[in-house]
Amino acid sequence: MSRNPTPLDPITLEIMRHRFGGITEEMAAALVRTAYSTNIKDRRDCSAALALPDGQILAQAEVGTPLHLGIMPSVIASVLREFPISEMRPGDVFITNLPYPEGPGHLPDVSLVSAVFADGRAVALAASTAHHVDMGGFAPGSMPFGVTEIYQEGLQIPPTRIFAKGNLEQPIFRLINQNVRTRNAVHGDLMAQFACAQIAQRRVAELFARYADLPGLVESYMCELLDYAERRMRAGIATLPDGVYEFEDFLDDDGVTDTPVRIFLRLTIAGDEMTADFTGTADQVLGPLNARLSAAKACVYYAAKAVVDPDLPTCAGAYRPLHVLAPEGSLLEARFPAAIGNANIVTDQRVVDVLMGALNQAAPERVCAACSGEMNLLNLGGIDPRSGEYYNYVETYAGGQGAFCDQDGEDGVHTHLTNTRNAPVEVIERSYPLEVVRYGLVPDSEGPGEFRGGCGMLRELRCLGERTTITIGADRRKFRPWGLAGGQAAAGAHCFVTTADGTRRELPTKVHATLAQDDRLLIQTPGGGGWGDPAQRDVNCLAADVAQGLITADRARQIYDQPKPLPDDGDT
Repeated sequence: MSRNPTPLDPITLEIMRHRFGGITEEMAAALVRTAYSTNIKDRRDCSAALALPDGQILAQAEVGTPLHLGIMPSVIASVLREFPISEMRPGDVFITNLPYPEGPGHLPDVSLVSAVFADGRAVALAASTAHHVDMGGFAPGSMPFGVTEIYQEGLQIPPTRIFAKGNLEQPIFRLINQNVRTRNAVHGDLMAQFACAQIAQRRVAELFARYADLPGLVESYMCELLDYAERRMRAGIATLPDGVYEFEDFLDDDGVTDTPVRIFLRLTIAGDEMTADFTGTADQVLGPLNARLSAAKACVYYAAKAVVDPDLPTCAGAYRPLHVLAPEGSLLEARFPAAIGNANIVTDQRVVDVLMGALNQAAPERVCAACSGEMNLLNLGGIDPRSGEYYNYVETYAGGQGAFCDQDGEDGVHTHLTNTRNAPVEVIERSYPLEVVRYGLVPDSEGPGEFRGGCGMLRELRCLGERTTITIGADRRKFRPWGLAGGQAAAGAHCFVTTADGTRRELPTKVHATLAQDDRLLIQTPGGGGWGDPAQRDVNCLAADVAQGLITADRARQIYDQPKPLPDDGDT
């Protein structure tokens, strides 16, 4: 890419930074507003980005999941290997959901990539990733437990042209359509991603036209933005103390065996560079919790930006000082065809907790205690008795945020890699044969501390269809979200089924099962870990927690060692 010989200035650089960011925000807005499924239009489980012609990420939308955005470089690289940008034409769009050898984190994450043209040449790439509600396979939602290889998880789409000169490639679409359960939703969401690509094309072309009398200027600032982000990341890392910081955490199990799964990190900070070495992490497992190195990189990119410099541009330049290693055949660099469907949900969130545990040793004032540590996946699918058609409800449930050294964690929020929303009750009941019986926070689920962790969330659903297939992907029942500086662990995840006759049983955290009509499913998500000695918590803050029903009076007296009068539980 050519550079403009005119000297670059910081004011124009900042203007360009926000222009590129604004384009990606509009791309994401178009995707959300035109999407069909609840998971995208209401929960915003999607992401958008611009890249340089060689695939280096230029800008990413804040509306989007950090996991999608961190994996986007691998998605684009996988497409460019098969379809060089020199062979792309205006209106061509390429699709993939293939995690091997690199690409989206699991099969429901479908990505579209296209070239952006200005002045008759390709000047950028547009990319979007959206979590589709079904990609076929063993169970509705395409993220089942009870499987051991990716072939069982759903349709695998290698990089393929799905739009040619703006026209949908019908044979390719029919092949996809034949393999998914919720055809209308998949079609509508794919068209929303196409609309997202059109926004990129229009706005980038307008930007180049605006500076037509200064040839090469826009492209110069595209390159300079990456260099600027690199300088800022290096400067931020240099403020951290050099050293080797180790931390480990465990997944409860892999959904097949009861054996805990270790995630180990050796984080090295040396000058202005950071290396995350996951050697020592468990070997790949039988269950669908395996990940690829691209996902581990996404976790490192997110954690470094959050701790080192949250406001730096989210682009490839910021990643240059970061190095990520994991042994082939390990949990974080699994060999094909290992099952991978729930790595996004459980494994990658735990990788972030491990990163935060290591970074806490270098910068304790910038790191929170463990958050809920998993995305609490719920998939429910079957035949909707109202229409006779297949439906699939997919949602990742919020949990508690870990406390900081100077503030409480938030209650019932999506943390770290998710950045999505909770689906509204009205949307669930209108869209699916489900009744929301209860929805709220889980009392006494916080991690106690001088600053408490956030409370987990609960939602109880009653199944109205005759036969409902469910997949639950949760964790943190055995290894609960840890606290820091004397803060205590939060409550873990729990899942209960109550049948029509009132019988109640607890389900495993990772399960594929079938529910009957009028069965009720209750999901309780983990809280966030606490920070500091619980006995040091401000009495007024504790009284407010009790008054709001977040902590019971008995717990306040027993765990927080608070003998002073508190509101009675019955008064909340």
